Amino acid sequence: MPGFHHILFPVDFSDQCRAVRPFVRSMAERFHSRLTLLHSIQIPACWYGGLDAAYPIMLDLPDLEESARKELTAFFSPANEVSDRVVKPGDPATDITQFADQNDVDLIMMPTHGYGKFRGLLLGSVTAKVLHDARSNVWTATHTENPDLSKHLECKNIMAAIDLTESAVPLIHRYADVARDFNAKLRLVHAVPGASAETRYDLDQDFRSFLLQSARREIARLQTEAGTNFEVCMEGGTVSRIVREAALHHDADLILMGRGSLQETFGRLRTNAYAIIRDAPCPVLSV
Repeated sequence: MPGFHHILFPVDFSDQCRAVRPFVRSMAERFHSRLTLLHSIQIPACWYGGLDAAYPIMLDLPDLEESARKELTAFFSPANEVSDRVVKPGDPATDITQFADQNDVDLIMMPTHGYGKFRGLLLGSVTAKVLHDARSNVWTATHTENPDLSKHLECKNIMAAIDLTESAVPLIHRYADVARDFNAKLRLVHAVPGASAETRYDLDQDFRSFLLQSARREIARLQTEAGTNFEVCMEGGTVSRIVREAALHHDADLILMGRGSLQETFGRLRTNAYAIIRDAPCPVLSV
């Protein structure tokens, strides 16, 4: 079945969360999706007891939940665009992944939520855990403070990261489905870390050419097996840099990345998945 049928939008009322509302609305409208807003009330560990139990924190959970429901109603309007509003006390990442698993959610949409001076190095812990644990597709965006983010709202160009593992053929099929759903142009991008252009000797240049040619032949074989003939962007260098540069060069509105690559034991996309998301100049959808 095409598209996404149940979208989960975790809401923490932050500016980053507000910035992705237009994308959530656009996605729900495009696919006539059921839309659920979820707010998780994180309970301090000391509330359960322990070392700080001598100084308990008194929480009025029913009052907090009622207040959060009112905020959710005001947060996303018009009200008839939202199917459900859910408030749960607990750990946000666990609440998100469990709700998605138990309610047939096929798309989770959330910003990355990196904070502080390490923002360029780390994803927000909640987003990272959701990306790792969720079975659903996950859409996320960095640089939500950038006003240029809105130009990617109408998805016309898609850049899809690919490695050379055995999962590449079904992944190409999935990428093709997503591009068809968006009626967007799709290009594949592959990085060859050992073939960086920053080489010093003729022997290195020959070896670089060999690596690039070998990768190009392998991708051609995979596309033949998949029955596709997408344009391929390929260069030597780090994966996140090559994906970012290709996305910028082709003015990509969305980067696709293999969903399973975050959970498999092997595969270079898994190793570079968080870096791809952090460095992306546009939203990333892991499928």
